[in-house]
Amino acid sequence: MSASTTAPRLRLDPRQPAVSVAGTTLVVAVLGLLLEVGGRADWWDVIPPVSVMFQGVAGLLDDAQFWSDAYRTGLEVAVSLVFGSVFGLLAGITFWKLPAVGRAFEPYLVALYAVPLALFYPFMIVLVGINVWSVILLATAMAAIPMALNTAVGLASMRPVYTKLGRSLNLSPRQMLFAVALPAAGPYLVAGLRMALVYSLIGCVAMEFVTAQAGLGYRIRYLYEIFDDTGMYAYIVVVLLISVALTVLLGLVERLILRGRISW
Repeated sequence: MSASTTAPRLRLDPRQPAVSVAGTTLVVAVLGLLLEVGGRADWWDVIPPVSVMFQGVAGLLDDAQFWSDAYRTGLEVAVSLVFGSVFGLLAGITFWKLPAVGRAFEPYLVALYAVPLALFYPFMIVLVGINVWSVILLATAMAAIPMALNTAVGLASMRPVYTKLGRSLNLSPRQMLFAVALPAAGPYLVAGLRMALVYSLIGCVAMEFVTAQAGLGYRIRYLYEIFDDTGMYAYIVVVLLISVALTVLLGLVERLILRGRISW
């Protein structure tokens, strides 16, 4: 009796980085081609062709006003990200150390997570005035919420064997936190940091769009009001490129951390 053999079938794992990058690239290419063809064929009057958008982006590189707006938004995002990450990390550690406090505050944080904090902008104007700090404070709150929730979940999901190992080595509470707990929750912390970055960028641009007098968000609103569609879309493309670049960078950091944990 002869045994029949079948050739192995090639299966693509969507979790593999190459497959994910290829799929994302294909989607972006198809969408870009659709926008380009639609813009050239006058299928719509609102969105210009993609080539025109990127020509506008190239023109911004020689514009001093663009670099001033980019510096203002970059400073706001950096400050709000640092403050939001620190406050969120401390809040998550507190929720882990004091579960009763965590259970009390978690529903409110989840509710705020789903509410656009731009609604509180009038209150911030009354509190600190119309300046850069009103933007930074709201963006900080938007960044702190996902960081706090991810930190609390990551620490609560730590394997009990790590805690037992730390106790067997007579580690102090500080050593237990920095040498055992936080490294064990590393993937959750990086995921929270990535979400905090996205939300701080969204918060800053959205707040600038409302009442600020400088920044990328303000410039988008200004160009919209004077009917400069090409310049407006060029600024929108810049914000999208910045968001994608920062997200990809933190995604690579997350993969490195996961790889280090697996090796360890």
